[in-house]
Amino acid sequence: MGYNLGHVCHIEVAAIDMAASKAFYAKLFGWTFKPMADTYEFFDAGNIQGALDTDARPSREGTVLVLYCDDVNAKLAEIEKAGGKTIKGKTAIPGHGASYAYFEDPAGNRMGVFATD
Repeated sequence: MGYNLGHVCHIEVAAIDMAASKAFYAKLFGWTFKPMADTYEFFDAGNIQGALDTDARPSREGTVLVLYCDDVNAKLAEIEKAGGKTIKGKTAIPGHGASYAYFEDPAGNRMGVFATD
């Protein structure tokens, strides 16, 4: 994969409990994982790679990773069932035929979901 200046090439997500975070993202978004160390595991989301890091601290402030889904409300229901929490329910993006929502993953990170309507 080639990168140009400014391209996002890797992201890191705080994960207090590695097993719980891996199960959450694998089940809900289809991520796959490859161990590197006890506290750091690479993931592949299909269009970008990154890592779960148990040495990092979760945050509801700052940068938000927004994940695509087919149906915002259905995905929020799955997230809640899997131990996540809805922070902001489905919200239309005026003039774009799309919507988004924010959730908190089991580690406490604020994340988002996005879908075209």
